[in-house]
Amino acid sequence: MRRRWPGSIAGRLAGLFALLSLGVFGLSAVVLYRDLKVEMAHERQHAQRTKLELVVQMIDRVRDGGPVSAHWPAIAQELEVLHHSDRSTRFWVFCEEGSPQGCSQDWTESPRQVFSQELRGLPPGHRVRVVLGSEEGRMQDTLQRFAWLIGVVSLSGALALALLGGALVRWALWPVRQLSEATRTLGPDQLSQRLAVPDAASELHVLVQAFNGALDRMEQAFVQLETFNANVAHELRSPLSTLIGSTQVALARPREVDELQEVLAGNLEDAERLAAMVRDMLFLARADHGARADALQWVDLRALVAETAEFFEPLLEDEGRRLVQDVPERDAVLAHVNPGLLKRALSNLIANALQYGDPGEPIVIALAAEPAAVRQCRLDVVNAGPPLDEATRARMFDRFYRADVSRGREGGHAGLGLAIVKAVATMHGGSVHVRCHAPGRVCIGLSLPLAGTARAAVTAA
Repeated sequence: MRRRWPGSIAGRLAGLFALLSLGVFGLSAVVLYRDLKVEMAHERQHAQRTKLELVVQMIDRVRDGGPVSAHWPAIAQELEVLHHSDRSTRFWVFCEEGSPQGCSQDWTESPRQVFSQELRGLPPGHRVRVVLGSEEGRMQDTLQRFAWLIGVVSLSGALALALLGGALVRWALWPVRQLSEATRTLGPDQLSQRLAVPDAASELHVLVQAFNGALDRMEQAFVQLETFNANVAHELRSPLSTLIGSTQVALARPREVDELQEVLAGNLEDAERLAAMVRDMLFLARADHGARADALQWVDLRALVAETAEFFEPLLEDEGRRLVQDVPERDAVLAHVNPGLLKRALSNLIANALQYGDPGEPIVIALAAEPAAVRQCRLDVVNAGPPLDEATRARMFDRFYRADVSRGREGGHAGLGLAIVKAVATMHGGSVHVRCHAPGRVCIGLSLPLAGTARAAVTAA
């Protein structure tokens, strides 16, 4: 398919300038031509009538009260002089004076315009009529020259405006070309580079800001990807090194069955840790791609909190710690959730409190319904521990993020627990939060929609 317009914006605007100016000039030319033609015709008629009046006065002066036919030679000579002065005008004088001699005897021409006037003050029965015939040759020549002139001026003006318009457009689009040159320098090794906002083109500010925002998101995603790859490699290196090392040691010399079983048991533990990490990563990948929680049920969250707390009781008793449930006593807190996913999120919150909370201090599970207008509930785990700085609170739900070792005890976790909590909340249409209530009290939890709100969120997904 052929393109009807030039490919560049400057070419298109220059063509539009040319068409627009040609239309304006053409319309102006037509209006001027018609107005000039009417005005010239009116002026010519006035001039011819004035000539006719002058010829009548000349005839009256020459005949001096006598008959026109008796003075015709002198009158004819005067009319010939007038005709030579203006070839487009011709005069005839027709006499009816009772004499066999007439005045003008020929009427062989057919002029375009004819004006006539009779002489006054003649004897009774005498009649003299002066006729003026006019051709439009000179006026037509003038109009034709004017039409050619105005046509040339219109075309020249349109061409000049097109060239000037194209130059102005190219000058105005110079900031766009600068931005294009700047974008060519962007690459994976220059993710921090941003486009400068042009001062002379305020219309491009929004575009540049949006493009820089996209670059910010791309840089953030690229950094997260690099960090994720590095964290995955780090997390896989330790168990894989352990598997390889233990296997090499076991194969270095013949061993008893008990020794081999012990090595296989250790390898199985590391393999299960790897498998759990892979499952967690696949779960997070599904959440990142917009997966919603399935197998939803109407659940009283008070019962879910009680079941999860009961599961952790043996571990808490071994560490000499208590788990306090702060839940409504009478009113049920119903939510449309996947019980398994929510238990997993709550277990990760409790495990995080055990990891980083102060030993010997109780862990509180707080469940509370928001006001009816919000139609959400909060499920928080509160523990005593060092206060969290802004950097930690901003990143603690990131994958493989671990807080400072001084805040907690060494453990075998991979840093995916709170990331899974965030994924579970997102899959249910909720959100996560972290607060520091009183000094030394850290609250980490999630907010979930209740009843009709949850159903609407899942249906919309």
